[in-house]
Amino acid sequence: MTAGITIAQDAVGHLVEELSGRILRISFTTGCGGSGYRLASADEPYEGDHMLVIDGVTIALDEMANRNLDGAVVKWDEAEGGYFLDHPSAVTAVWCG
Repeated sequence: MTAGITIAQDAVGHLVEELSGRILRISFTTGCGGSGYRLASADEPYEGDHMLVIDGVTIALDEMANRNLDGAVVKWDEAEGGYFLDHPSAVTAVWCG
């Protein structure tokens, strides 16, 4: 089973342009103060990644993201100039300095 992730329409155009043939990889990550999901561009998926293509955007999900992000939405934040994952189980990672 592959997670049912969607991409908000305003994020699709940004992703297609910025990725320019690369993939969006969503992976589980941990830091000293918490855990969450990282969105990053990649040239190719890692071994074991689950693949999706949504509106022309290729997405690779690691095993943890694939199991836990059903219903998540990738959104674009104009004010921050970046992407974020809108999902109740997507806890923001805390990074150590």
